[in-house]
Formats: sequence, structure tokens, C-alpha cells
Amino acid sequence: MISNDLVIKDSCRNYIINEYFEKKEVKQNRDYKVKFIEIGNTRNLSGYILIKQNLESVSTSKSRKKQKNFYCEVIFAGLRQPTKHISISTYEILSLFIKRFKVSDLDICFDGLSELDINKNTLNMYRYLFKDYISNFKNALIEKSSFYINIPSSPLADTDYFKKIIVYDKYLKENRYKNLDDELKNWKRLEITVNIKFKFKDFVLDDYLEDMQEIAKKYFNVLSFSYDYLHLQNNLLTDRRTLKAKEISLN
Repeated sequence: MISNDLVIKDSCRNYIINEYFEKKEVKQNRDYKVKFIEIGNTRNLSGYILIKQNLESVSTSKSRKKQKNFYCEVIFAGLRQPTKHISISTYEILSLFIKRFKVSDLDICFDGLSELDINKNTLNMYRYLFKDYISNFKNALIEKSSFYINIPSSPLADTDYFKKIIVYDKYLKENRYKNLDDELKNWKRLEITVNIKFKFKDFVLDDYLEDMQEIAKKYFNVLSFSYDYLHLQNNLLTDRRTLKAKEISLN
């Protein structure tokens, strides 16, 4: 059984995570604050629930004539990290949340190998590769080792509205904290943020996987895809029998 006595803390025991959010709070403004709840492996981001107050949550509170800290974002992050172990307790807690509350945003990711570096010199190449999803080139930019498309469009009529598309150098990010094999030096991650605003059980995942495949075909030059891990995650959130299974690999 899981205890529902979740304790909200001002900081977490992971120094790297703590430092990252402290810098963001200073960089943003005084309305940006993050608190933490421990729910699993505290060495990883997936071991925490993030309780975030930001401009969006403050705006929602004010528009509904509440105190500015009345609403907040509840974030479950780091749920797809092949180099880290994710505790089953994280999914147990998350499944309780999504059964009770509507989901605001969801990140769907695809990992692959690409020799195309991500830097200012390759911006136009990325814009060309992703041109079908860019409505305004001003919304497609590169920051450090990440390529962003803000307010992307989709050429597929049956696909709902995307909030953001990101491609970033996963090897560079992971290699800061853990020595990875050279064979992974071209490891990149494609990540799509989907705006949902309703219950997770009503979310049609297949609508978005078609777009993921189309982008991945061009960028990673692959023809076959494995959704085993994604389906496992979906079952962990919606099927109690999967949660109770004894042999589950979450790496």
C-alpha cells in the first residue's frame, strides 16, 4: 500500500536538481517557485513530484478571483530515462493523480541516433527538416544544444494541436553526470509537448504517434519503431493489474 501522507518540501535531497531550480527561480522572477514531494528514487528527477508556481498558475488564480498561489502546476518529470532506474512507486502515485485530475500537458519522446549536430550553424538545416511543422520561422530556434519549435503546426488533419517540439542532444546532457559509451555520441531526443486539458483516459495517443513517426523517419532515418516501453507506461497508469505485476523493468 502507498501512503497518501505526501510531504511538500522547499528543497530536495538531490543537489543537482536543487541547484537547477534555484537558478531558474532567480532567473525568472519572484512568482516562480518550485516545491518537492518525494515519491520514489530520490537520486533521479522521477523520484519527485514538482509543485510549481509560475506566471501561468498565478494568472489562472487571479482570473478566478483567488489568491495568486491558489493554483499551481503538478509535474511528474523524468519518466523516460534509459540510464536511470524509475521506481514503481512513482507510477503508483501518478496513476492516482490522473484518475482524479485533468492532465494539462504531456511530453512524448522518441530517442535515436543522428550525426547532425545542434548548434547555430545547423539552424537552417533543422528548419528545413521540420518545415512541415513550422508556421513561422521566428518560432524555430536553437539554444545551446536544443532545437525548439514553439507553437508548431501539424500537416496531419487528424492530429490535435501541439504546444512545442524540441530536439536536443541527449548524449551531451547525460554525459555530464554519467560516462556513456562512445557509440552513443550521436544520441538525440525528439520530444513533443501535447496540450490535453482533459482526463488521461480520454487521450488518443495514436493521433500523435503518426506525427512522431513522420518526423523520426526524416531526422533519424529509421523505418521501424518500438512502442513497447510507451505501452508499458500507459498500462502502468491505467491498468491496476500491470502495477501489481512483480517483474517490471523500468530502465
